[in-house]
Amino acid sequence: MAATLVFASYVQGVAQEKVSWGDEFKMSRGSTDLSILQADPTGIYLEESHEVRAAFRYPRKSSTLVKLTSQMTEQYRNDFDHELKGKQFDRFFFIKDKLYIFATDYSKRDRSLYLYAAEVDKGSGNLKTNWQQVNTWEKVEKTENIDYAIALNEDSTKIILTATFTDKAQNRYEIKMMDAALRPVGKTFSITNEFDPKTFQVQDFVYTSTGNAVLVGRIYAYEEGKKKKDKNLVFQNYNIRLYDLQGKMIKEIVTDIDGKYLVRGKVKQLKNELVLAAFYSNEKKKREINGMLVQRIDPMTGNVLVSTKMDLNTSLISQVEDDDAEKSSRKKDDDEDQGLAANLLFRNFYASPDNGLILLAEKFDTRILTYYSTMGQTYETTTKELYTCGDIYMAKISAAGKIDWLHVLPKNQLEEQILGVGMSMVNMFPTSSYFEPVDSRPFFAGFSSLAAGHTVKLFFNDNEKNADILQPGKKIKRTVNFSRSTCYVVDLDMVTGRYTRRALYNNRDIPASMPRLGAVLNNTMYLTGKEDHSMGKSKIVVGKITCPDPAPGSGGGRLAVQ
Repeated sequence: MAATLVFASYVQGVAQEKVSWGDEFKMSRGSTDLSILQADPTGIYLEESHEVRAAFRYPRKSSTLVKLTSQMTEQYRNDFDHELKGKQFDRFFFIKDKLYIFATDYSKRDRSLYLYAAEVDKGSGNLKTNWQQVNTWEKVEKTENIDYAIALNEDSTKIILTATFTDKAQNRYEIKMMDAALRPVGKTFSITNEFDPKTFQVQDFVYTSTGNAVLVGRIYAYEEGKKKKDKNLVFQNYNIRLYDLQGKMIKEIVTDIDGKYLVRGKVKQLKNELVLAAFYSNEKKKREINGMLVQRIDPMTGNVLVSTKMDLNTSLISQVEDDDAEKSSRKKDDDEDQGLAANLLFRNFYASPDNGLILLAEKFDTRILTYYSTMGQTYETTTKELYTCGDIYMAKISAAGKIDWLHVLPKNQLEEQILGVGMSMVNMFPTSSYFEPVDSRPFFAGFSSLAAGHTVKLFFNDNEKNADILQPGKKIKRTVNFSRSTCYVVDLDMVTGRYTRRALYNNRDIPASMPRLGAVLNNTMYLTGKEDHSMGKSKIVVGKITCPDPAPGSGGGRLAVQ
């Protein structure tokens, strides 16, 4: 029987969410992650992952498909080990009312990577069809590396296969579209560019409603006076190009303005426009963010329709105190950011009811640390990754390009994850590549959001001592122990910018929840809670936050962009 927690306190003018959790269950021994894939009226689909080594560039994973009923009780689980014999599991993939499992097989003799798919019966969890070969990628040169991505187009009606072939000379990309029945749509086309693969990284591909492809790339250069090694590469600028269905470049979108230097950005299609949002710096070294640029672009022509920018400064920074439970055991990090450092990331974009844009960003930093210890004759290293998820930035850009408002919601979450024992790695700030597997970490820090009517709702775990803090000016407590934290909801009015904050549930009552990894379906967010045990299996619980239905004519929710 699923347990339901319903909170009866009310904020004037805001209807309450309903929170419910299912029974706890345990992950299989050796499992590394549990994520929510999809939810529909028949139930909730989960993926339980197991890391394995792969025959080509990036590690892949083996996974179990788990389905829960709408009452959050287990219906079935299937690892497909027998069906995958001779193939490497790639992913589960939903399109329209179908669920597919994709797998690969690499042939050294043919220097080819083969992609297969089979449909899964959503009712039973068994394969509904035999394996079907849907694509082949062949190396031209033996030294090439093949990476690929499988995604939906903007309106979720087509499957897009995008492959990259990287060599010493240049990058080339091959793009193929399929419908929901895995039938080819149009011809496969290729894109090439003139950049050195060492200094060019694909951050994103965006497939527009017009059928065009937008390639968002990051250009790097070697630090002056230093050897041409990977560790000496520094980000220079963005390169954004629009291509038609034949692979012909329509336009290169200029992003650097007035001598500014873009630091981090995101491109997404909302309604019939492309939106580019980026933070910029006044200095070439880009150690500090000085402002924000937003451009609205015609996806057919690449023409910039509206362009606006605004300055940001250090008055927006929150002052942070360590959690009381951690204060005695933590030393101050000499590298802690003292200014508006270049570590703000855009998380979510929404179209407001008055044709404006709502932008959500978060201060985010990660570093890898290695600890050394000795016991007698034994010498051991332990490597940890530290994630700091900080203040949330909420901005409104009007239809005419005016910045209506900008709010900063103070937040500071620190999450540590042990990567391994016997490892030694240098500090780093990772960049995300379109072709790299998505990392679920951090699990408990960060935030998620959904839109319902005129309101954007933000969900995150926080220290209870920060319950009344809504803007910079007061010191906040750092959240470290998430099993003792509370999940809060912020209601942000997309038109006026007014927002409120209130407690939603306490993580002491459940395995600590992971709002950032929640999956959104209309006005409901599905999420998991996890409690790790070093000597046993992890405890898992699945829950959902059901938001009130929006008023008639105010629009429904949409999937949050993580």
